[in-house]
Amino acid sequence: MLNSVVTPNRGHPVVYYFASGAAVWGQAITPSIAHLVQTQRRIAIDYARIAPGIVFQVVSGQVMTPHVIDQSTFRFHADAATLRQAMSSPEATPDAVLRCEVGDACVLKLWGRVAKDEQAPPWDPQSHDGAAMTVPIIFTVTFWEIAPSSEAQIRNLTREVAEKDRLIRELTGKVALAMCSQ
Repeated sequence: MLNSVVTPNRGHPVVYYFASGAAVWGQAITPSIAHLVQTQRRIAIDYARIAPGIVFQVVSGQVMTPHVIDQSTFRFHADAATLRQAMSSPEATPDAVLRCEVGDACVLKLWGRVAKDEQAPPWDPQSHDGAAMTVPIIFTVTFWEIAPSSEAQIRNLTREVAEKDRLIRELTGKVALAMCSQ
């Protein structure tokens, strides 16, 4: 049986179909989801830029120090240079996707919108090293899902193949030793 999930997107909605092993998903930050996000030291984020002259552009970066504000909002610290590149204007609120590896070959993805934290002090480029500067952002969750990680599946297949190759070499060596003793 196939299940479908419509994910938020600017323009046309994106529909994902799941066969057996369907993903767990939701729209509010539950205590379990908050815990999974807050245990991550650094979280991968992809900012989506859509503007005149840009069909679709993704700017990848990392966010850190997650803090839950309410049932649909996180506060993170993002790399200032990456955020500047992702935001076409200071008032822009780009779409973004967060990805957290949560164990058991699963990944938590959170879709939402990013905005600068208005309560944060203004950024002074003269007072900080630009390469190491982070700025607080607000991430409003629209949708989240926990699904099997395709990268983890590939790693598992590679590990299984390597383990079988090692076992074959070991058995071949034992057969060769057994034949030599006769």
